[in-house]
Amino acid sequence: MVQATTTRMAAVAAPTDVALWALCARKHADRFACRPVAPGGLGLFFGVQPDGSVAACWTCPPGGESHRGIVHGGLLATALDSAMVHALFARGIVARTAELKVRYRHPAGVGAGLEVRAWLRRSFGQLHELEAEICGGSVAYAHARAKFMAASSTERAANDPANLIAMPNEW
Repeated sequence: MVQATTTRMAAVAAPTDVALWALCARKHADRFACRPVAPGGLGLFFGVQPDGSVAACWTCPPGGESHRGIVHGGLLATALDSAMVHALFARGIVARTAELKVRYRHPAGVGAGLEVRAWLRRSFGQLHELEAEICGGSVAYAHARAKFMAASSTERAANDPANLIAMPNEW
């Protein structure tokens, strides 16, 4: 006999710029990825898009190379992770990265205008599954999938297995 399993999907708020910018100002004003470039950050500034994703235009700052003229992969991963955090901020959710998988598709050139975009795929209680990409023109440079755990339940979930809801691992 095959037993059907159900996964409890969580309802989340619709994304808004107000929620995004309020949480970013309160939680990330001094963080590497989203503080202004002048003090040494990446200078990412995200806004909510009509499709519910968040996006930022980005040019890698000077010194962000891994090889001559190529953006360091760690900076691309940081930008992808930051985009996903901001996609959650836009929904009023503060969360931490639990798992991040990045696929590098093409080398991104330093000085190239890039778009960093992220969107929420689904939520399971306090766990959230997101995707992000970095594109320039018609080229997709990097893509990421990640799982995030809402910060407000991290300690409780760590101590009480009943609070954890298994997320499907279909990647």
